[in-house]
Amino acid sequence: MKKTVILTMTAATMLTTSVGFAAPLNDYSAGKTSIDMTWRQSSLDANSQSTNDALSKKGNMEFGITTGLGGNFAFQYTNANNKSKDTSLPDGAGGTYRENGSLKTQEFNVLYKLDKNVSAYVGMVNLKGNINDEGSGPSSSSKKKVQFGLMGSTKLGDKTTAYAQVGFASSFNTWKVGISQEVASNLELNIDYRRTQAKKMSFDNGLGDVDMTAKGIGVGLSYKF
Repeated sequence: MKKTVILTMTAATMLTTSVGFAAPLNDYSAGKTSIDMTWRQSSLDANSQSTNDALSKKGNMEFGITTGLGGNFAFQYTNANNKSKDTSLPDGAGGTYRENGSLKTQEFNVLYKLDKNVSAYVGMVNLKGNINDEGSGPSSSSKKKVQFGLMGSTKLGDKTTAYAQVGFASSFNTWKVGISQEVASNLELNIDYRRTQAKKMSFDNGLGDVDMTAKGIGVGLSYKF
């Protein structure tokens, strides 16, 4: 929790100095929309009192849509499913076993523009973790959380924008930083790094409460209309 607070304060300081969330949508006029697709190479860590597993990276697609509602408000939906590859891990007895997992997040956020560069948001995040252990079989854990966050953007050049985002809830935090480049009319290329952590995901295959952390670089496109 202490690390989350420090991260949030740092991000808030960045945002209020105009380093903020991406170019996907900066105009909240009614009907203005951004559709975002990202391919992310994510690693997945699963840590508990009985395990400390680093699962192999795998590429996954993410999707998001933001629509302006007018009056400085917008609605945003995002969907990310961070899946790992099947990974060979030591079993502590000289042998190995195989394990894979995933951390899926669905976010439903209402955004409010604080100024031309910075927005605050509140919303619901649905979390679902899965772990498939060769020895104990598959198990999943789900949670719903109310989250809060900040996002914003700042121009680095005529067609280049820097961005960052931070969001947090009880036993959950996420942050992202990156750069967006306009490549055609209404079309932008985004490159970013994202880290998402869901703590105390409860599994019934002997792992107990597990902290799941997904992180990696993403490359994607945003189409605005």
